[in-house]
Amino acid sequence: MLSLSKHQKNSGSRYKLEIDLTSLPDQKYFTMGETSSFLSIKAHVLRYWEKSFKNHFSVKRISNRRMFQKEDLITFLKIKELNKKGLNVKAIKKVLEEGDLSMELDVEIIDSLKEVLKILKT
Repeated sequence: MLSLSKHQKNSGSRYKLEIDLTSLPDQKYFTMGETSSFLSIKAHVLRYWEKSFKNHFSVKRISNRRMFQKEDLITFLKIKELNKKGLNVKAIKKVLEEGDLSMELDVEIIDSLKEVLKILKT
């Protein structure tokens, strides 16, 4: 459904996300519960991301209930995958604003810090 690949460049690493849209249900709007269930993300996390990345969502309210569109689900998937790779909200915003989801990162430092953390936990 969603894959994250790393492309090496001269000045650093770039991330590019690829999303298989055929796995998304064929409906116009999704409730918070449907979105949470489909993406396997808790509702409070979706609300936090919606608030943090408000410029990237076109949330429609019907009877005071949040209704998301497919584009919103795709954005949530992008945020989820970038978050899993260790990016914070500020870095994810920068990635989303670039539009093509490529951003120069010092991935080697992030990965090595994760390795050190694993060693320290043992």
